[in-house]
Amino acid sequence: MTNAQPTPADLAGAWRLDNWRISFSDDRPDTYPYGEDAKGYLIYEPSGRMAVMVSNNDRPAISDANIRRAPVEEKVAAFDTFFGYCGTWALKDGQMVHSVEMSLNPNFVGTDQVRGIEYTPGALTLIEQSTTRTGAVMRNQLAWRKIS
Repeated sequence: MTNAQPTPADLAGAWRLDNWRISFSDDRPDTYPYGEDAKGYLIYEPSGRMAVMVSNNDRPAISDANIRRAPVEEKVAAFDTFFGYCGTWALKDGQMVHSVEMSLNPNFVGTDQVRGIEYTPGALTLIEQSTTRTGAVMRNQLAWRKIS
């Protein structure tokens, strides 16, 4: 696969998640934080606005139509099976920068989420790499397919 440098016009539009895989340099097995069949959408507006949502494919329903009246355990399960934020996006120095304005996780608000990019027309992988407490490299890879 050839890794091209995308332009903002290449990225603008809607994307569907293929998978979110986490790999480790210490030979641990890969993990899938929202399951191997996770669902997700990433939207990049030409105006510079963005939104991303990812969830487990088989999220259980809440027992009450009003989530505020649901048991705490069900609220925790709903939080644990969903991920999302919105804000602005920009390409900077060959990387994607999401500047988060709203998020299910309040700790993301006000942060810049910087991701490496692997791109071919119609396919985008965003990559975040960090080091674990044990010194292993952890690589989050979200693979997307363009749908618009």
